[in-house]
Amino acid sequence: MAGTVRELEVFPICIREMDVLRVEDVTPGMRRVTVGGPSMDSHVRDGVELPPVRTSGFDDDVKLLPVDPKTGELPFEVPRNSDSGAVEWPSGSFQYARTYTVRSFDADTREMAIDFAMHEGGLASDWANRVQPGETVLMAGPKHSAGLPTAADWMLIAGDETALPAIAHCLEKLPPDLPATVVIEVAEPSHRQELKCEAPLDVTWLFRSENGGESRLVETVQAAQWRPGQPYLWVAGETLTIKPLRRWAKRDKEIAKEFVEITGYWRHREVAHAAADSQDVTAVAEADPDAQLHEMSELLPPLVIRTAVTVGLFPAIDGGADTAGTIAAECGTHPAATAKLLRHLVLMDLLAVEDDRFTLTEMGSILADQDTFASQALHFDKIHTRLDMAFLGLLDAVRTGAPAAGHSFADKLREPGFVDDFHEEVAFGSVYRAPALPDAVDLDGVRTVAIYGEGAGVYADTLARLHPDLEISLVGLPAQNTRNLGDVAQSRREQIQRIDGSEFTALATPVDLAVAVEMVDSHPDADARLLLGALGASARRVVLVTDVLDPQTTDDHETEADLLKLCLHGSGQRTEAELSALVEESGCGTPRFGALGWGSTVVEFAGTRQL
Repeated sequence: MAGTVRELEVFPICIREMDVLRVEDVTPGMRRVTVGGPSMDSHVRDGVELPPVRTSGFDDDVKLLPVDPKTGELPFEVPRNSDSGAVEWPSGSFQYARTYTVRSFDADTREMAIDFAMHEGGLASDWANRVQPGETVLMAGPKHSAGLPTAADWMLIAGDETALPAIAHCLEKLPPDLPATVVIEVAEPSHRQELKCEAPLDVTWLFRSENGGESRLVETVQAAQWRPGQPYLWVAGETLTIKPLRRWAKRDKEIAKEFVEITGYWRHREVAHAAADSQDVTAVAEADPDAQLHEMSELLPPLVIRTAVTVGLFPAIDGGADTAGTIAAECGTHPAATAKLLRHLVLMDLLAVEDDRFTLTEMGSILADQDTFASQALHFDKIHTRLDMAFLGLLDAVRTGAPAAGHSFADKLREPGFVDDFHEEVAFGSVYRAPALPDAVDLDGVRTVAIYGEGAGVYADTLARLHPDLEISLVGLPAQNTRNLGDVAQSRREQIQRIDGSEFTALATPVDLAVAVEMVDSHPDADARLLLGALGASARRVVLVTDVLDPQTTDDHETEADLLKLCLHGSGQRTEAELSALVEESGCGTPRFGALGWGSTVVEFAGTRQL
C-alpha cells in the first residue's frame, strides 16, 4: 500500500523575490532571517499570476538563491516562472539553490522566519551572516506541507543543529495527546534553545564540545526509553552520522517504514587544502573529446554497480565482511568471481582496499543502505531498473517507432511480480500529486467522479478525504481495481465504488468528471485516440494527469523519460502540441493545460456525452 501517515498538501513551486525584514541571532550558533513583502501574496511575476505562499507543516522547506557575495549578482540567468507557474531552472541554478526549513510562518502578517545554523564556508550561511534588512533574496517553495503523523501514539524526534528549526517547529505544533521523546545535538551549551510545547516531553540535549567534538546522537537515540504504543521516528542531520538509525529502526525496533522518516540534511566532507596559489580561481580542465566519448559509451559501469547492489555487496562490507571470501559468503556469490568484481569496484572508487581488506569509499557508503532511493533504483529486481532494461530495445524502437520487441511494457507484464511493483511505484508518486488536484481542477458543480489508471486509488482516497460529498468510482479491469482499492483507507471505501471494465469502453452512466492518471503515454497514437474518445464519451469533463515534454528542454532526465516511453509503449513523452492534436482528433475539442506540481500537468477538455 502506498499510504503515508502524514497527510500531504502539494503546492506549485514558484520563484519569488522576497524582502528581508529582520535579522537576529537566536543563539551564537543560529541566525534567524525573516522575509516577507508583496511576493508572499498572489502577484504577477514574469507575466504569470502566482498564488500566495502556503505552508503548514513543521518541516516544510524552501530553496534560497542568494547572490554571489563578490559580484552581488547570481552567476546565471535568473530563473523564471513558466506560463504554468512552474520554475524554469537555467543550467546550474538548481544545484546552486540551498534548501532550508521554514522555522515559522505568520499567516496574518505574511512573514516567514528561516533559521540558519552558522558555519564557515557555506553559501547560504555566509549570506545569512552578512545580509541586512532591506535586501532581497530569491526563494522557491514550499513545494508541499506534510501534517503531523496520524495513527502514532508518540514521536521519537532527533537531530543536530540543522534539524533544530524543524524540531522546534514540530514541538510547537504537537497536540497535548501526542507525547514526544527528543534528542538534540549541538556544538556547545550556548547553542541550546528554549523549546515550547503543549505535549508531554522528554528532551535530551547533547553538546559535542563535551565529547571531544564527536557525536553521541545515534547511541543516545538507541538508548532512549521506549514509550507504549506506536512510535513515529523522525530524524534529520548529517547523512553518515544518522545512517545507522535506519537499520536500527528496521531490524532492531521493527518500526513499519511508514512510521520512519530519516533524512540527511547535509553531508560532512573533508576538504583537501592544496598548496597556496597566487590566484583565487577554480580551474576547470576541458575533457579530451575522445576520453569523454569513451566514458559516455562504456556499458560496464552501470552493470557492475547494479550487480553489486543486487547481490548486497555494499551492505555486506558495511556489516563487517572485508575480504573477498567473507564478502562472497555473505552475498551468496562465487568467491573467485566476487574477487574480480571487487577489483573493478576499487578502480571505480566505490571501494578501497588495503592488505586484501575492502572498505567503502564515500560513494560506496551511499549504496550500503538498501532502503535508500539510490539502492532501490539500482537493484536489478526493483522497478526502476526493470523499466530501464527496456533501453536494450532502443535500436528496435528507433527503427520501427513501435514498442521495443522483447522489452516492451507488454513483455514486462509477464515478468513475475512486475505488476505489483509497478503499481507501488505509481501509487507512491500519486501520494504527492493527488493532493494538488483540487487546486488544479475546478470541482464546483462536480458530484460524480470516475478515476482511471494505476495509482487511481490514491487519487480516490485523497478526493474522498478532501471532498466527502463526492461520489467516486474506480474504473479499470478487475485486477487493477483490486490493487487501487488497496490504497483506499478502510473508513473511506463506502464512498468509493468499483466499475470493472475496460477503459476503452464508455461508461453506461456518464459522470461529471473523468480523471485518467498517467495513461495517455502508455499507448501509441492510434490507441490513445480511442482511449480519449472513450473518456470523452463517459464524462462532461475529462482531466488527464500526465507529464508533458518541452521540445526545447535541456534536461536530459526529460529526454531519457521520452526515450523510455518510446521503448516501453511506442509513444514517447508527448508535447503540448502532440497532446492537443490527439484530443482534437478524438473529437473532444481543444484542451486546457495547467500545472499540477512535481513536474506533472493536468490536461482538461470537454467530454462529448450529454448528462
